[in-house]
Amino acid sequence: MCGIAGVVSTGGSHPSTETVDQLASAMTHRGPDGEGRLTVGGATLVHRRLAIIDLETGAQPFRDNDGTSLIANGEIYNYRELAAKMPAETLLTKSDCELPLHLYKSYGLDFTTHLRGMYALAIYDAKNSRLVLARDPFGIKPLCFVEKNGYFAFASEPQALVEAGLSSRTPSVSACKELLNRQFIGGRCTAFADIKRVLPGEMLVVEHGQIVGKRHVSALPAEGPCEQDVTSLEARLDEVLSDSVDLHQRSDVPYGMFLSGGVDSNALLAMMARLNSDPVLTYTAGFDSKSVADETIQARAVAHA
Repeated sequence: MCGIAGVVSTGGSHPSTETVDQLASAMTHRGPDGEGRLTVGGATLVHRRLAIIDLETGAQPFRDNDGTSLIANGEIYNYRELAAKMPAETLLTKSDCELPLHLYKSYGLDFTTHLRGMYALAIYDAKNSRLVLARDPFGIKPLCFVEKNGYFAFASEPQALVEAGLSSRTPSVSACKELLNRQFIGGRCTAFADIKRVLPGEMLVVEHGQIVGKRHVSALPAEGPCEQDVTSLEARLDEVLSDSVDLHQRSDVPYGMFLSGGVDSNALLAMMARLNSDPVLTYTAGFDSKSVADETIQARAVAHA
């Protein structure tokens, strides 16, 4: 988990040092391993880092020779494969999150179609005075924004925009009703009236502080389910699950998994055990209260198995 934030002004001015400090401070818990800031053109970018891949040189923001800059919260699982397909590009780091910057240069706004991972990222194209915000198709990584007269601001969390004085604390009554009723808020709204979400799989193109374009990448294939016999589908599931878990394990730091007693985490643990020579580190949360389900017995049995 990392934290990203930024401000793009409509008149060329930049936020005060105090505002930028508050943005960074409000996201410290998201990234304890470092902080990066960059002011370029009409944009100010802020990044808080939790280091997972490329611990030495992976600090953000990334910036190329053309003045295009990127900050990201996420993991690009197919970064090695992407790097192998772009031998002409000079990579400055071994970070997985540097690759989207080069993909943007090569494919423009189609760059997200090449990404496999969970991410919320911002690219500022200084040549075209363009800010691009993008979120992974499943919406795993959060990203929100606020549009005001004079600026456009974004952050990983609404509270960062509020703490920095870029949004009011005025609640959205309808969103809060939905939260109390369903325990979550769906769609573009947040609990704050001024703050909106970038939707899962969505890309927003911002110029001169205003949204001028939107794109969307679906999480599911357009052709729908394929018609095959059960044996073939089981073999295919094993293949794709093995590939997915293997990519998720790419890390320069130790990793483990959260283990419940359900079939989903059990299947993941079984696959991790197959792919790792050493025992897999797992964590399980249990509850004494009878009002909630306690799966520690099932989890312990699976762990021993």
